[in-house]
Amino acid sequence: MVDQIKNVTVIIRSVDERTEKLCQELIVQQGIPRDNIIILREVPFSQALKKGFQLGIERGLPWTWCNDADILLRPNAIKTMLGFAEEQDERVCEIQGYILDKFFGGYRKGGINLYRTSLLPIVLDKIPQEGVDIRPEHRTLKGMKQAGYPFMTVPYAVGIHDFDQYYKDIVRKCFVHAHKHIHCAQLLLGVWREKAKEDVDYCVALQGFAKGIEHHGEVFIDIHQEVYQTAFRDLQITEKEELAPDAYTVDHIEDIIQNWKNPAAYTEAYPEDVIHKKSPQHHSDFMSFLKGKYSEIGLLRFFVFLLGSAFSFCGRLLKDISEFTSN
Repeated sequence: MVDQIKNVTVIIRSVDERTEKLCQELIVQQGIPRDNIIILREVPFSQALKKGFQLGIERGLPWTWCNDADILLRPNAIKTMLGFAEEQDERVCEIQGYILDKFFGGYRKGGINLYRTSLLPIVLDKIPQEGVDIRPEHRTLKGMKQAGYPFMTVPYAVGIHDFDQYYKDIVRKCFVHAHKHIHCAQLLLGVWREKAKEDVDYCVALQGFAKGIEHHGEVFIDIHQEVYQTAFRDLQITEKEELAPDAYTVDHIEDIIQNWKNPAAYTEAYPEDVIHKKSPQHHSDFMSFLKGKYSEIGLLRFFVFLLGSAFSFCGRLLKDISEFTSN
């Protein structure tokens, strides 16, 4: 796997986020050669998708890792995801994990996409035109799945998302949330109200969301859309200073993940933890996990736990087989 890390082209999709330089440095610390890293500044987002895939094809390495510049990776995240990817069928076009999202209050999918480069020419044809869908990458992957090239989500947290961003970007993103994730309004507002007492970022998030609710026109994933600039000017917020490229280390990222406490609103919305921080990644970890679980719950409940896990695994496997064969 040491050499395997050199088989990855990394596309950092950036709109000049406060964490862009830091994001790049943390990726270098993953073992990725600097020559394999490309910072892409295309807008709107559908154009960034297209250009990123084209660059991956041109580089010709087996894997293309797309990383939004507002996501900071934990130690060995790319190696771990490559391990998952190598285990998949060759028709699986993309592998994604979870991110610890500051404004959702816990883990969610998104932001990191590991693509099989050999399938990117087909992926290119599935990108929707700008304005057709507010979630163009999700729509692209759905199109691939319908064509017989499924994508895979693995139960692993790759890093943290939206920590230490500029206020203007928080306003813009939460403005979009008021349209893109309106079904999550109760969760989002619950998290932000709870956390606003200790972190100004959440106060700004509430204001950005309110501006989004007031807006009745179309919203695109395009930083240059004037409505975002107007909203930020109207709020008259003094912007943050530039972030140092060494503001976080990989160990700091890991500490955040390991010590994160889900806000009450997130726990209420997602009572089952989709990413258990101590879930095993390798065989030795797995044995330690089982021993710890046995000590924690006792013999009888441990047997029930194993039986339930087996049924759950079989259910997911049958579901995946059904979805794959139906496409």
